Amino acid sequence: MVVPPTALNDLRIELRKRRQIIAKQNRNILFTIAPQLLDLIQRAQAIGIYLPMGGEPDPLPLVDKFPGVTSLPALAEKSKMTFRRLSPGDPLMTSSWGGQQPPETADTVIPDLIIVPLLGFDAAFNRIGQGGGHYDRYLAAHPRAIRIGLAWAGQRVDSIVAQPWDISMDAILTETGFHVKDLIRCQRP
Repeated sequence: MVVPPTALNDLRIELRKRRQIIAKQNRNILFTIAPQLLDLIQRAQAIGIYLPMGGEPDPLPLVDKFPGVTSLPALAEKSKMTFRRLSPGDPLMTSSWGGQQPPETADTVIPDLIIVPLLGFDAAFNRIGQGGGHYDRYLAAHPRAIRIGLAWAGQRVDSIVAQPWDISMDAILTETGFHVKDLIRCQRP
């Protein structure tokens, strides 16, 4: 089923507003790292995270003591997303989409665990992103990466009509808990 673009755009607008309200109400809430998530983080060689904007939950506390490589998404071209190494104190630059990213001189990284921002999610672990398709294209090109959506519980919607190019999450972390869809994918070494 193809969802009309206007319906998706309206839903994105509503979810952005909802996320901002939830973030203001929950600004002091810390996300609990479930033992299963901690195990995934400790087994990862490289983790992809994001810098929060627009009310997104902050993934930095989740990897605060992570000994491996931490990386951030970067847009080299308008539609090509990569991940680049992030080390404490490294300078960041403004990207073509207006966020902050490591400079082009930073090493490219292929994370084996990616914490993905989202606007909305459903019980089937489908996600609605910003609409550019950057994460979907990256995740499709790197199918072995474990995909963990990070969101506020109030961002859950009844149902998302997934398009053929949409990539669902293996797990979702909210302030109310860690919910796993694909235990086998999340347990592999």
